[in-house]
Amino acid sequence: LPEKSQFVGPNADQKRPAVPKRDEKPVMGLKSNKNFIHTNAVENIMSVAKKPQPKYVDTPGGTTNNLYDSGLVPKFVKKENYGTVPKYLEARKKQMAEHQKNYEQYIQQRLQKGALNQISAEERQKTLDGLKKNWEELHLQYQGLSVVTDTAPKKARKERMEAEMKQLEKDIDTIEKHKIIYVTDNF
Repeated sequence: LPEKSQFVGPNADQKRPAVPKRDEKPVMGLKSNKNFIHTNAVENIMSVAKKPQPKYVDTPGGTTNNLYDSGLVPKFVKKENYGTVPKYLEARKKQMAEHQKNYEQYIQQRLQKGALNQISAEERQKTLDGLKKNWEELHLQYQGLSVVTDTAPKKARKERMEAEMKQLEKDIDTIEKHKIIYVTDNF
């Protein structure tokens, strides 16, 4: 541990004068020969005029608002880093590429072991066409149902058909979304 030392504040060298004691009298009667009126007049004449703040008026009554804070001035477009991709997005992109590379290596290892088989494009298209055909047939049967489902068997059949159609739609979306499909041998 370091040795103990006296605490010194950050502004220790700029101490203010001590508070006057109770019995000390304040200094009175100081007069200056400076002509403040003349001095102020000369300063105002010699000074450069202030540039007025840009404002806009948005009501007939004359309500004014600051122009820079309004968003009407394109101040962000004039920044030096405008239009550049942020660093966190570049890092995220690298991370995603690395994850994709690791995934592809994993798939290649599994393919080499023979645990995964890749479906060909023709087989994928046949499966997709078969699912769409099944959905169309089921939809045709569904449209043939009566509008009133007053009995329990009618209601159960309608719900079963809706569930099957929903599952077929989900399967179709999954196959359309992924161009490469792998099938595992062990279920």
